[in-house]
Amino acid sequence: MKAEELHVSSLIVHVNIEKVDNIRANINLLNGAEVITVSPQGKAIVVLEAPSQKVIMQVIDSINALDGVINTGLVYHEFEKEEV
Repeated sequence: MKAEELHVSSLIVHVNIEKVDNIRANINLLNGAEVITVSPQGKAIVVLEAPSQKVIMQVIDSINALDGVINTGLVYHEFEKEEV
């Protein structure tokens, strides 16, 4: 049997508040990423789901590359293995 993984992470993404609409839209376009909320000060809570830690890191790199993203901090990461 092969074990499949599900990785779940949450991030705080500091953004330029003037570019928040574009950043939110672009993050939500990334596979497995969802912006939960953004504070008036420009702190976004983002949840990621992916099949591996490598994919999580690739999505974080994509978020960091967006125009208007100041910083990304990983808050939580968990994974579970499921026998298939």
